[in-house]
Amino acid sequence: MALTQRLDLTQTQQLRLTPQLRQAIALLQMSNVDLTAKLAEEVEKNPLLTLERPRALPGGLRSGGEDFDKAALVEQKPSLRMHLLAQIGVMKAKPRILALARVLVDELDADGRMTTPPFEVADRYGVVAGQVHAALALVQACEPTGIGARSLRECLKLQLVEKGLLSADHEAVCDGLKRIAGPERAGFLEEHGISEGRLAEVLRDLRGLDPRPGRAFTTDEPPLAAPDVFIRRAGAGWRVELNSDTLPRILMNDTYASELTAMGQEAARFVSRCRASAGWLTKALEQRAETILKVGEALIRRQSAYFEHGVEALRPLTMAELAEDIGMHESTVSRIAANKFLESPQGMRELRWFFSQGVGGTDGASSFAAGAVQARLRTMIESEPAHRTLSDDKLVQMLRESGVDVARRTVAKYREAMGIPSSVQRRRIKAASRP
Repeated sequence: MALTQRLDLTQTQQLRLTPQLRQAIALLQMSNVDLTAKLAEEVEKNPLLTLERPRALPGGLRSGGEDFDKAALVEQKPSLRMHLLAQIGVMKAKPRILALARVLVDELDADGRMTTPPFEVADRYGVVAGQVHAALALVQACEPTGIGARSLRECLKLQLVEKGLLSADHEAVCDGLKRIAGPERAGFLEEHGISEGRLAEVLRDLRGLDPRPGRAFTTDEPPLAAPDVFIRRAGAGWRVELNSDTLPRILMNDTYASELTAMGQEAARFVSRCRASAGWLTKALEQRAETILKVGEALIRRQSAYFEHGVEALRPLTMAELAEDIGMHESTVSRIAANKFLESPQGMRELRWFFSQGVGGTDGASSFAAGAVQARLRTMIESEPAHRTLSDDKLVQMLRESGVDVARRTVAKYREAMGIPSSVQRRRIKAASRP
């Protein structure tokens, strides 16, 4: 076969994210507090913009006044979230796993602990548990070591592995900290063949670890938390409102723009670029507000029973279902649900809390949200007789009698997720509390 050179013309289509589109996407997932900080950065870059700060910021800080530092929201040390997202951003993994890892970062508490069970995250986002565990492994690979642990013992083990100190004795002690601190200490040491001297060495290693690695990124100031959205009663129905008290605004200084334009062609070109940038930013803010309102209105339609009657009336809902309702992509709904709080007569909840897969009903047709099932479980356990406790099997039976078709392992998972001890542990607690 002869080798020849030839020139071919082909036509392809590619989707590229412009800087403006990236900016709009980033604004979607910001809370009002984060948005204020971001707009302060943009105002520093664009002399035509001025920032109208929120009338009241969470934590008691008010805009204006002598005690207000204009750079307070910009020049702050990186948060744990920012620190972890920066590390995940340079990791190599499948896009779906990286996206889940970013989701898990928002599930961490102030200690850096993973408080939401992986199965609940899998239910909420419609993925398999194996993908969530793969994403959690990425989070746990971040610094500081111990981040993403689901318990104290896992946090300690992760740090011991990193230091090359994890042995069978260390692992046994991490698993048996409660027994060591109680009357079962002697039996624990005999069971595992650990001497008092060896125990002292292991405990010395554990004292050198950090049980709360996320605390290094917190401050002594009160947490900046406030609702981004209100659901209020409106006659016989409900309405959704943005929280204007924490919502920043940007304004264009047209007078200054005219003065700069009159200084020459170069200045005029600069003003033109600044105007274009300001226009894109204004449009992105309007789109963000409209999208939040659309999601809020869709939640009212889908979860009206919850707003009327409380958690036990919560219905199963996935982000894909709500996205289809409002004609948007699921990823857009996911970004809107991140880092935002909704306040209603039922209290303040994170937006993402409203999304979960359903638990089937015994009639084969109805289904129940995980939060609703958990609320029923809590009520049953809190109402159990003082002289006895309800086993998981009994709880399954009671739930099925009320129409919820649930497995025993699911009841155990929900109970553990709510921090409720087993029936045996509750029986011991009740016995110890009797006079």
